[in-house]
Amino acid sequence: MPIVAIAKLFAKPGQRDAVIQSLEPESEYVKNEELTTSAYYFFKPEEEVNTLLGIEIYESMENIEAVHMQSAPFKTFVDAATAVSEKPFDLEFFEPADVGFLTRPKFSTLQAPTVFVLQVYFVVKPGTREKVLGYMNEIAKDVWEKEDGCFSYYYAKSIDNPDKFMIFERYVDRPAWDITHRAGAKFIEMFKRLDDEDLVVSKFLYECYESGVGFLGRD
Repeated sequence: MPIVAIAKLFAKPGQRDAVIQSLEPESEYVKNEELTTSAYYFFKPEEEVNTLLGIEIYESMENIEAVHMQSAPFKTFVDAATAVSEKPFDLEFFEPADVGFLTRPKFSTLQAPTVFVLQVYFVVKPGTREKVLGYMNEIAKDVWEKEDGCFSYYYAKSIDNPDKFMIFERYVDRPAWDITHRAGAKFIEMFKRLDDEDLVVSKFLYECYESGVGFLGRD
């Protein structure tokens, strides 16, 4: 089963760029040598200035544990990052939800300072996750067809919590999300359904920008 790992790294104050720099060689190694890894992409939360987030997509948990984490470049990264980190990184595991798209063609490795990234977490009422994802799928199809400024709109389901899912979103800039996306008719319609049916228990999001490290997809 494919595994989506969401990484969270905790730099010492003022050391986030050093953590990013420590990731660069390992990211290149993953792209060139770990060919079953379809995403290894990192982004910077705007408010949590000492935090770095990443989305990593592997063929299986075995690929993470027996291949990726056993490689010499990964171990070199861990040693380098440890020196500039407050504590060890966290990994939270998800599985693909078969909703949305990881990246549009030709935008898999776009790295630009204006690109706006969202990492959104939902917890919904017990037993309703698939229903909610059905509503979200309507939005995702609309985004694919109408929002060229949205480069990624990808859903994954928590492995440990049956009521949780996440969305990874990437836009050409903040207005493409804040003005264009949130004003979409399908977005408004589906979120009104969520509100009317009182399905959402909690929602949390990180507003981020690209770090300059990583890749999405293998086009």
